[in-house]
Amino acid sequence: MTTITAAELAPRIDLAVTAVEGVREVYSARPVVARAFEHVTDADGSLTAVDETAGARAITVCIGVSRDDDAAAVAAAVAAAARGAGDDETPSSVRVRVSRLIVPAS
Repeated sequence: MTTITAAELAPRIDLAVTAVEGVREVYSARPVVARAFEHVTDADGSLTAVDETAGARAITVCIGVSRDDDAAAVAAAVAAAARGAGDDETPSSVRVRVSRLIVPAS
């Protein structure tokens, strides 16, 4: 089986995460310097951070959920979606950072 690179995997994870029910926003988990470089060079960058070391991956995703959603359940679904985005068998740890979105009452 062909190994997927971090650069190929990150956009796949972005798409998978946005499809998860309960995800209201997806934020960049990547370092500011990388995002700034992409902005200056007009490169398309993904929001997911994927780091590969010693045959394993560390994936970080930042999401926003509403105050009415079960944040733990949404985070678990996001982690499953992130793991499922890769077609290879590379071991992956997934960190999901959750922000609670609060909307003032109307």
